Amino acid sequence: MKESVSIATKPLVYQVFRHVENKVQYALAEYIDNSISSFEHHKDVLSKINPNGKVRVNVDFSEDCIRITDNAFGIEKENYQRAFELAQVPLDVKGLNEFGMGMKVSSIWLSDHWVVESTAYGENLKKTFEFDLQDVIDGEKTDLDVEEEYVDVNTHYTRITLTQLSSNKPTSRQIGFVKNHLCSIYSQFIRNGILDLYINGELQKYQAPKILKAPYYKNKNNNEEIEWIYPFDYTFGNQKAKGFVAVLEKQSTAEQNGFLLFRRGRTIGTSSDDKYRPKALCGHVGSPQYKRIFGEIEIEGFEVSFTKSSFTEDDQFQAFIEELAKEIKHESTIDIFGQAEHYRKEDDPKKAEEKAVNAMAKKLTQPVNIVTTPPPVSKTEHVTTHSVSDTANSKQLTLFEIPESNLLQKPIIKQMSIDGKNFCVEIRFVKNSGGLYFYSVESSGSSNYFVVNLYMDNPYFSCYNELLKDEESAGPMLHIIQSLVATEIKMISKGLSVPAKTYRDILNNIIGKF
Repeated sequence: MKESVSIATKPLVYQVFRHVENKVQYALAEYIDNSISSFEHHKDVLSKINPNGKVRVNVDFSEDCIRITDNAFGIEKENYQRAFELAQVPLDVKGLNEFGMGMKVSSIWLSDHWVVESTAYGENLKKTFEFDLQDVIDGEKTDLDVEEEYVDVNTHYTRITLTQLSSNKPTSRQIGFVKNHLCSIYSQFIRNGILDLYINGELQKYQAPKILKAPYYKNKNNNEEIEWIYPFDYTFGNQKAKGFVAVLEKQSTAEQNGFLLFRRGRTIGTSSDDKYRPKALCGHVGSPQYKRIFGEIEIEGFEVSFTKSSFTEDDQFQAFIEELAKEIKHESTIDIFGQAEHYRKEDDPKKAEEKAVNAMAKKLTQPVNIVTTPPPVSKTEHVTTHSVSDTANSKQLTLFEIPESNLLQKPIIKQMSIDGKNFCVEIRFVKNSGGLYFYSVESSGSSNYFVVNLYMDNPYFSCYNELLKDEESAGPMLHIIQSLVATEIKMISKGLSVPAKTYRDILNNIIGKF
């Protein structure tokens, strides 16, 4: 049997959808939105007949095919015509499939050819809709045939098969990335027992970040552990914000810090490592607060883009978030932001020192090029530069002997270019100053080779070892050290060895002492 459905738009419009600004996870999420909406609209029936009482969605990828299958209610007869006509909104717009655009736009964005098979619970027909983009454009078609066949009335599912995939398709390397984002987008549905999401046959599980349990940073003598989470529920006129703000157990700058923004139970424009990190809530970029604050916010009162990748009305939304931050700071029964900014875990000093040394050592692998004065401009002068490798070939580099027990890290040979002149700098992490020195610079007898000792027993390092435990944190410290070393080397190369040493002696006498 056959019937037809309207796809009611000018065929060339479809080509525009291929270039809509979108992301793979948001395109795929449109199919899952439809499945969840179908389940929730018929939850009274499906929660009794589906395994585990949930909706199951399978997303399967192969080289040139994406298939999405669910065991939701199926596309009912009264909704079938509007399902394939652009901008025909569903009868109920309170769910996730509110615009009547998602499946169509996503399918064209991802592929040139797609097939939808669906049968609704209680109906005895399976309907198959096939869309071929080139055929629609060439034939200027505004309606397409639908194949029908009889099935058992208890059968219910929808299966969408995308082939002839576009350049927007996920690569094999992106599959893990897509998993993380989809799992994050539907984290509430997963943990609330509504959705079983399978990707390439693997059930996705959402792992919530761990919340810090520790004493208040101001009460160092009080060992009472507090779980650093503050739930909130605020109303600002027609706009509402409900959720929580919390402090991470461990600092993060990648996937765990920041906020997930929800609307109707699914995230909007935030997922996995793509979190919302406003200054009003998270503080300055790179600060401990920025690395520790996380949470979830369910938002009402704002519209979203049709791809559900962002909230609209940016200025109003920003003002809304700033007002929310003020309310949390004023109403919170615990100093959530203060704890995030100032709490420091008391690590074993030796382990903290080792982490700091290793982090700085890794960060020191790249050459340094420092320019303090503009290069001379000349049309006739030919400038010859000597590379570090030339210096190394002309003089065999040797490591100076110091007791092995004094080494925290093997010496690092670093290339440093200062105003076009190349130097070899040997950097050692040592502990033999009794805390008196921060660093020293020694000449090896060659004008191009210097030895720098970083004294890890200086109080400055001892105090901030915890902050230097990874490469990102060690970067600012090394920038200062390299600037100090470069300044001294430049002074020495200009014959100012005595003033350079005087400056260093004064610095060593001051730093870390207050």
